Amino acid sequence: MNPIEKQRKTPLLIDNLSAFLKRLPAHPKRKEMEEYLARQKAGFKGEVSLEYFYRYLPLDELIFLHNIRILHQNYYFQIDTLILTQKFLLILEIKNLSGQIYFDNLYSQIIRRVNDSKESFEDPIYQVERQAHHLSEILLQHKTSFVPIETLVVITNPNTLIESAPSHTDALYKVIKSAGLKKKYVEFKQRYNEDKLTKKELKKIVKLLNKLNQPYNPDLCSLFKINKEELIKGVFCPSCEDALLVRRKRSWFCTTCKETNHCAHVSALKDYARFISTSITNKECMDFLNLPSRSQSYHLLHSLNLPFSGTTKDRIYHLKSLLDE
Repeated sequence: MNPIEKQRKTPLLIDNLSAFLKRLPAHPKRKEMEEYLARQKAGFKGEVSLEYFYRYLPLDELIFLHNIRILHQNYYFQIDTLILTQKFLLILEIKNLSGQIYFDNLYSQIIRRVNDSKESFEDPIYQVERQAHHLSEILLQHKTSFVPIETLVVITNPNTLIESAPSHTDALYKVIKSAGLKKKYVEFKQRYNEDKLTKKELKKIVKLLNKLNQPYNPDLCSLFKINKEELIKGVFCPSCEDALLVRRKRSWFCTTCKETNHCAHVSALKDYARFISTSITNKECMDFLNLPSRSQSYHLLHSLNLPFSGTTKDRIYHLKSLLDE
């Protein structure tokens, strides 16, 4: 059995935020976006760090799915990592939290203390239990064979101090550090010692969840209330990053590092598709790439063999295929 059915890769949201900030000049929303991106990166770093401990699990028995986001009852639920076996499913809610954290079941919260500051978050135990509920409903809806679902909250920062209210028995049972994953897996395997799924049924569930998966990909201009006209236009130098290129003959030229590039416009058009629109006219292309003539933008668009609609004069090119590459 292939243990990593769906390789963990950088979430689309992180890639898009990084590219978006590159095109955002000094702006009142910039700091808010940078802080949001930093939180997303910290979470992803915690998820990646846990992969070190997967090696201590019987990988030939497992399939991993990462960052699964599925629509159910008009809302989306998202699972950081789902471990699938023939005996049980295990949902991991992964938290990269520093400082001291206290699980308080009285108010369904965790309280984090870092230095002299305190802040409250929703208790991730209840969060992961909701994910298990939605997942079980999805599997029931699609008439898959019954399989028990277990949940864990994994704190990936090895230096974090974890405490809980004495009455919060779920915290004692369901919250672990990364190094405790193997021990918990053995406990679950001993509890569920019979196969509930055949290999074929297990692969059917994996196929179903991959089909239902819809990665989080919001319109960043709408999310942060930024006018699309405020974004920096032009083609960035892949070497200098922030420098804008100029078009000379049949290539792009960087006046900073003096390098030439023949296809740097593709990255710029991907940005246009992600942040402005997945369709573009010849005039809009000329404007966004800072080209001096429509003939240059026409030849660049034509060379990409993009699908289009309309006549030559009113042609609209569709950029979605660039995002699938």
